[in-house]
Amino acid sequence: MSLSVQSKANLASNFIRASAVLYLVDYYLVGGGATTYYAAIVMCIALSILMMLALFVRKGYKWAKWVLLLLLILTITPDVVNLQSTFKANVYAGCIAVIIDLLQISALVLLFTPDKEEPVAEDVE
Repeated sequence: MSLSVQSKANLASNFIRASAVLYLVDYYLVGGGATTYYAAIVMCIALSILMMLALFVRKGYKWAKWVLLLLLILTITPDVVNLQSTFKANVYAGCIAVIIDLLQISALVLLFTPDKEEPVAEDVE
């Protein structure tokens, strides 16, 4: 079974949206009420970028996968470096960070996998 281009885009968009929701859960789980105004603004901007990116992926814009790749490179590197300390501080936050990264990597893989071409039925006489 192979997915169509549109169904890949829809699934990737859903993965990106799920990761945005988990970012919000992680924000409240780790930060709670002790966060600063600056951190809240940064979180709102990050969520806006992810939601807009999910919308552009769903609409089929090809450049959106490259933006997702760039964002993933920028966000996964600090996650990997700080993963051990994240798990020591809060196990739930560490698990959520891993799930967020896996969702975004899955969306990226879906967007970059080539489409299988359907075999053309030949006329047999």
